[in-house]
Amino acid sequence: MDASIVGVGFGTIILLIWILSIVAVIWVYSDAKDKQGTNLGCLWALVVFAAGPIGLIAYLIVRNK
Repeated sequence: MDASIVGVGFGTIILLIWILSIVAVIWVYSDAKDKQGTNLGCLWALVVFAAGPIGLIAYLIVRNK
């Protein structure tokens, strides 16, 4: 297997993870802002940005239905 193909595959995976994390932060901010107000929306977005998947899981557990 050629090294350039592996590099492109690895780069694609990293790009997809980066895009998913940005989408998760935007979704958490929007959802938390609608449910709890702008200040908590911003706080939860920062938590998800800093903690990644763990922050997203924490938000999904804590959020009000």
